[in-house]
Amino acid sequence: MLLGPSIFPGRFCNINRSIPILFAFTVLALFFVMHGATSMEGEDGIRPFHFKYTTVKGYFLQSEDGTDPLSFDFRNQNFGLIDREYDTDGADSKEEQWRRFEAHARRLNEKSENGVQYKVLFLGRHGQGWHNVAEEKYGTHAWDCYWSMLDGADGITWLDANLTGLGQGQATDVNELWKALLPKGIPVPETFYVSPLTRAMETADLTFKGLNLPEDRRYDPIGKELLREAIGVHTCDRRSTASHIRKTFSHVKLEHGFSEEDTLWTADYREPASARKYRLEQLLDDIFESDGNVFLSLTSHSGAIGSILEAIGHRPFGLETGGVIPTVVRAEKVHGERAKPPHEPSEGPLPCASPPEVLPN
Repeated sequence: MLLGPSIFPGRFCNINRSIPILFAFTVLALFFVMHGATSMEGEDGIRPFHFKYTTVKGYFLQSEDGTDPLSFDFRNQNFGLIDREYDTDGADSKEEQWRRFEAHARRLNEKSENGVQYKVLFLGRHGQGWHNVAEEKYGTHAWDCYWSMLDGADGITWLDANLTGLGQGQATDVNELWKALLPKGIPVPETFYVSPLTRAMETADLTFKGLNLPEDRRYDPIGKELLREAIGVHTCDRRSTASHIRKTFSHVKLEHGFSEEDTLWTADYREPASARKYRLEQLLDDIFESDGNVFLSLTSHSGAIGSILEAIGHRPFGLETGGVIPTVVRAEKVHGERAKPPHEPSEGPLPCASPPEVLPN
């Protein structure tokens, strides 16, 4: 005997009613699985993909091999923007150079192949800090093996160093440059990232506060833990607590998961160059994965910027304190996690028991 719906009407009715619900849950589950496979970290914190970065030449003088880093002054050369024509220029285009560049940069993304994106990074080094003064005072060797491990000396404090008066002036000079170029169409960064070390946040504030920025591009900095200088040993590179940062720089939004204490810094191990490059590559992967904007500002440190330039295939280009280097970056998504470098010994000389009497050059 066949059992039809009329025999168990209530049971069949419940099953039919649950089908749409089960279907909805199935669709949601598939969405999160698929979304996680393409844009979210795995349970172990490792992305199932990374980006391959390339510096695109032909836009900024700093990317060109013939530019001398020692004599180049970005302040007097329009941030280094090369005066050229673009394939996006109109037949009789009279737009300012920066506006034409912005239109071209956005067009690069519009016509890019699947899995490829372009961003323009303004990489800014903090102005002179008290740790810079101390290193010059004691000499690099004595600084690295002894003085850098102290919180300060001789009336100078360099633990999570502040800017000096000169450093503040260097950041203010960059503010004046932005102020002069805004009417000429320089694209305002759409996202402002900043190292959570005090000197970097002070520099970003002096650089961007007070500018007449569009409402949709207000200066709302985001503190990124991985955007720091080489980590360890040097107390100037040990950040303050999250509570202190939130109190002192209340406008800085610390990224999700930002710990109260500095869990990355250790007193007896200084991050080697290979590990620093890997850290900054992870930072770039995070930014290129999650930030859909094209023009970004990153205020950081000499070592961090050097590692970013290496990561994106840019030529080495040293920056003085307060310096800024813009660059156009092409990023292509590559399946598989990023290769992690092997553990290496701590960078720098062994600690000195007392200040060296002779300061080597």
